[in-house]
Amino acid sequence: MGSKQALYVIVAVLCFSVLLGSGGLHIVAAAPQPGGHLVVAVPIDPDTFDPHRAVAAATQEIDFNIYQGLVSYDAEGRIIPALAESWDISEDGTVYTFTLRENVVFHNGRAMTADDVIFSLNRIRDEATGYPLAWHKQIKHLEIADDGRIRLELKASYAPFLSELADAAIIPPEAVATLATKPVGTGPFQLVEWVMGQHVKLVRFEDYWEKDLPYLDAVTFRIMPDPSTAILNLKAGAVHVIPRLSADVAWEVEQDQNLKLLSGPMNTPQLMAYNLEREPFADIRVRQAINYAIDKDLLIEGAAWGYGSKIGSNMSPVMDAYYVDLADYYMYDPARAKALLADAGYPHGFTVTLSLPADYDLHVKTGEMVAAMLEEVGIRANLELVEWGTWLDRIYTKREYDMTIVGLAGKLDPHTVLHRYESSYPRNFFNFSNREYDTLIGEGLYVTDLVQRQAIYRRSQEILAEEAAALFIMDPNDLVAMGKSVHGWQYYPKYVDDVAHVYFEK
Repeated sequence: MGSKQALYVIVAVLCFSVLLGSGGLHIVAAAPQPGGHLVVAVPIDPDTFDPHRAVAAATQEIDFNIYQGLVSYDAEGRIIPALAESWDISEDGTVYTFTLRENVVFHNGRAMTADDVIFSLNRIRDEATGYPLAWHKQIKHLEIADDGRIRLELKASYAPFLSELADAAIIPPEAVATLATKPVGTGPFQLVEWVMGQHVKLVRFEDYWEKDLPYLDAVTFRIMPDPSTAILNLKAGAVHVIPRLSADVAWEVEQDQNLKLLSGPMNTPQLMAYNLEREPFADIRVRQAINYAIDKDLLIEGAAWGYGSKIGSNMSPVMDAYYVDLADYYMYDPARAKALLADAGYPHGFTVTLSLPADYDLHVKTGEMVAAMLEEVGIRANLELVEWGTWLDRIYTKREYDMTIVGLAGKLDPHTVLHRYESSYPRNFFNFSNREYDTLIGEGLYVTDLVQRQAIYRRSQEILAEEAAALFIMDPNDLVAMGKSVHGWQYYPKYVDDVAHVYFEK
């Protein structure tokens, strides 16, 4: 392992030094026992199973079990080997050489080759793919070395490279045409059935390279938008796990002796985005007024039942090495909000549309409470419930909205969190633009010194607060309900459901 590899791993560890309170909580009982069919309740369908095109967190949580990249990450956020058993990094941080793991097989039965890796990485690099990662633009040269290893040369040192590479799934070229509905990866489970609106069924991949995993024979993700329905099925034993349980029904789990409730930070900051290209949000006074009009403590208590941490920028407290506590940057002050609105030319407020993803109960409840608070300062927010697929297209792609509530899934590196606000980022649906911010985000790509990176990203968060780039609300707790016979569930710093380590205690 090259000298630089240790540096990147150390940085990854430091990012999550306080992750989940106890450092990657997992429930351990007796020795894992193989077999069984796990049923997991999830609120929505995946958007696509093509891993190079998927943007929805709901897809990524399932894909984690189907696809793999050269590297991965564990429950503490540390970068670990996956399809590459090891790697070396040059002293200047520009050349990565990966030694591929032997005996890796795709779900279609074909052995993975170095050519497959090159194809997959080049497909991600193709602008036509539309893959939302930035690292592909940093690649200068990509090749198979004489010894069969993958040699990847960057244009310059790029600090988030390994953490971003963890999301770069390796696929077989022959499967591309049908990947959207028939995924073919190398993961511990393979898809056998997807009935939209009903379920996604995975079965154990018998030729998985990591022997002894997975423990389960099969996993079915049942689509259950209604939390109450999910709870009823959990109590009846028709569902075994409910990840991201709605907080308002958590008490039902706590009172049932046959169930258990796990709780840990989600690393998915919730915020209200403004479309800064639409009036009146181009005026910073309006954005600041909205921030002063909102009681975040009340939102957490009312919408999340107290299960959440107040934030002031697009960064979760679990990112301890880079997080800046700006939660009280805008203290609740409706009088100041009204004064700012009047100064901006809106003494009687204005009317806007608040578009909410109908399938996300927390966002809907938060939006309802936000609308009521805005009404107190004269802003009339008309609520619009939008089906998930339509909402995703309108917000992420077309930027056709006034305001919306969104949860942005956390990443392994601060750059991949904060570059969402960079003016050139294709999915900067905020339409936020700040010259100093862009400069800092650009610098953060190439700085490997931890102290320097901390300074860069802490200042970046301060700019987001100063500019009121969004209404940053909370990092909700991830509540997971399950039957007491289920063990091995792990929290991750990203929005994934790792079912490879889950087993039933018989």
